[in-house]
Amino acid sequence: MLSIIICTYNRSNILDICLETIAQYYPKEYNVEVVVVDNNSNDSTPKMLSKLTAKYPWIIKTTETKQGLSYARNRGYKVASNPWVLYLDDDAKIDVNLFNRAHELISKSVYSCIGGLYIPWYRHEKPKWYRDQWASNDIGYTDIQPLKKHAFASGGIFLVQKSLLEKYNGFDPEYGMLGKQLGYGEETDFQRRIRNAGNVIAFDPKLIVYHLVPPHKMRVKWILLSAFKMGKTYLESVGYPQNRITGLLSLFVGVSQFLTISIFYLPLLLTPKYYVQNYSVDIARKPAKWIGAFIGTWSK
Repeated sequence: MLSIIICTYNRSNILDICLETIAQYYPKEYNVEVVVVDNNSNDSTPKMLSKLTAKYPWIIKTTETKQGLSYARNRGYKVASNPWVLYLDDDAKIDVNLFNRAHELISKSVYSCIGGLYIPWYRHEKPKWYRDQWASNDIGYTDIQPLKKHAFASGGIFLVQKSLLEKYNGFDPEYGMLGKQLGYGEETDFQRRIRNAGNVIAFDPKLIVYHLVPPHKMRVKWILLSAFKMGKTYLESVGYPQNRITGLLSLFVGVSQFLTISIFYLPLLLTPKYYVQNYSVDIARKPAKWIGAFIGTWSK
């Protein structure tokens, strides 16, 4: 029925938690395999996976030697033996109802591509200024429905028919994480291509995982850098022309946003529980994405 695909690189201690939560809720009523794609890990990941594959026969270990998340994700669906695949990040803990919800969605087959909801979880105490919403993709849906034209599902919890991945050649290696190097856009690019071919992309808030927020992601610098890196591939991945004109328009939008938002949010600094860090993220996160888009056009 379902192949869960988890791509990993040098995060054995986190991957172990992910797989153990899957084991905790693993269904007995229907077939599920878990394909773990090791993307050249040089920590204890291979050893740990050998132990877990001996313990859990439903775990299938495979290796992708070409570095990059898109290569690993493509390797995963090619190894998968079931008609549906569910991509999960290696730092996710699944919800108790995830398998039942996935089974329900697959049985109905109303949509062939469905994004789920991720909610933050923490191993370390979060700063008093950090907001859970910065680590979630909650868009306010109460049940499954199509995403709007310019909205895209997250690759961190992504249910899709394998036939779509095969037909449209999966994820473009020009996008996505590359080892420890931040990169985005591979799932957006894929969804754009299948949407242009007439497929509908849905979002289901009842398909849930809990996504780890490590200490380094609870820093203003990382939040803004992530937005900037996302912006660098944004125009191209969503299908906008990536040229000097769109680059200059992106720069204009970014600067205009910064000037407007910085004035709008300034009075909040005088209110309780609104910190300088909140102000920094609020005024610079969106502009950082557009500045990244501008830089992306000039680096071509």
